[in-house]
Amino acid sequence: MKTEYQLFVCDTSGAHEPVAAFVSDTPYPMVVPGQRFDDHGWDRLRGVGVIASEANPIRYTVHSIKTVIFTEDGHNVVQTGINLDPYSGNRSPAFGSTEPTMTTGEALGRDAEG
Repeated sequence: MKTEYQLFVCDTSGAHEPVAAFVSDTPYPMVVPGQRFDDHGWDRLRGVGVIASEANPIRYTVHSIKTVIFTEDGHNVVQTGINLDPYSGNRSPAFGSTEPTMTTGEALGRDAEG
């Protein structure tokens, strides 16, 4: 039976509704409360569009996670909701406030556009 994975991202500082949604046929990486979870260019829901980028991210930490599994139209659906708290501290506990020296695209051998 086919499985669809749905990831809903909620910003707890707003109306506490999904601000972005993603659908995949493979599982998303596991996240845990307290983990950093940054927006590097999500297409925001309700017509908001893209408001962040890798060069100007919106930073969060994972507050809580909820997963629901059900069957719909002959396939399994795994829905995960991630509640995010805004984060304004250092870029990373490992790197402190040091800015990255290369983009993700450069690290992967792609052009600057990623």
